Amino acid sequence: MVATRGERTGTARVEPDRAAAPIRVGVIGTGFGAAVHIPALQYLPDTEVVAVCSRRAERAATAAAMHGVPTFHTDYRELVRDPAVDAVVVASPPYLHHSMALAALEAGKHVLCEKPMARNLAEARDMVKLAARVGVAAMVNHEFRFLPVRARIKELIAEGYLGEPHAATLVAHRSSLNDPHGRPFGWLMERDKAGGMLGATGSHHVDALHWWFGDVKGVAGATATMVKRRRLPESAAMATVDADDNFAFVLRFASGALATVHVTATAPFEGDEEISLAGSDGVLRVRDGNLYGARYGDRDLAELPIPDRLAGDLPEFDHPLTQPTLLLMREWVRAIRTGEPASPSFADGVKVQEILDGVARSGQQGRWIDVGATRWPVGTRHSALGT
Repeated sequence: MVATRGERTGTARVEPDRAAAPIRVGVIGTGFGAAVHIPALQYLPDTEVVAVCSRRAERAATAAAMHGVPTFHTDYRELVRDPAVDAVVVASPPYLHHSMALAALEAGKHVLCEKPMARNLAEARDMVKLAARVGVAAMVNHEFRFLPVRARIKELIAEGYLGEPHAATLVAHRSSLNDPHGRPFGWLMERDKAGGMLGATGSHHVDALHWWFGDVKGVAGATATMVKRRRLPESAAMATVDADDNFAFVLRFASGALATVHVTATAPFEGDEEISLAGSDGVLRVRDGNLYGARYGDRDLAELPIPDRLAGDLPEFDHPLTQPTLLLMREWVRAIRTGEPASPSFADGVKVQEILDGVARSGQQGRWIDVGATRWPVGTRHSALGT
């Protein structure tokens, strides 16, 4: 059962500042929003979920009733205009992020946006510019940063465990899109709706590598669609898929280091994600969720402990991503309360989007793409998935 603010879990909790009113949050989206964002927000002592929104009235009403949210909407514009809402979570499909985030920002609301941040770099730049102008706390939910194993890697790199970073490799074999009769056709399979695994999971990997190794200067890569037909919802009919279910790319960092990423969602079985990082003085490796390392001169890898503090003293939740999302939301709350910057920010999201767009352009043009510069017009409609 999901722990809520009112339950006693036996875990030490930080009580809210009683002099400060709870931050009143509206959640747009009843998929990941209802499964992850609402439980996380309801656990936090400083936030109160006051509204939820879905275009389908029955989904909005069900989510509100299930989680005890007092108000539901079918039009996101009503939610962002509501004076009872201080902050907005945008957990809709990514092709809607730009319009919804801009509406929330124009209404002066703090924003937490799901990834990928937008359909393309032009939209992402719109969002970061308006957030800066309005002066609110705007973050992207790259919650994988807050997985304890990834957070520990960041600490070890900062402590010099790797020495000078040289190389990174990330490989993931997933089976979620292997069966054409399994997951039904939806926005994830449509390129013009910013569907595809490059945006859905590649954005997390790009963010992590940028966070660990620093600025990226060049990218080369390609995407592929291996399962080209998929059943329609509640039907035996099949629809054509034009969004990617496989991708691979190479990053060149400003330091000279290189990283390779190869992900498939069409494997015949559910494999694990493997991460290897190497530098002048050490190696770090993630396998089966465990962290291993070796320093210069060692003969074997040894398992490295991951401090309990990185899990934030939180209980188990129904969804595995609720815990890291909650840890990210603590940073969002801190930024809202103090006005200080927090990461992953909208500016971080723009950097990720530039690299995603670069992968698609590299696949189309068969060449390396410079990123971190403005060599092509921001108004050009380049999708992260090749439109």
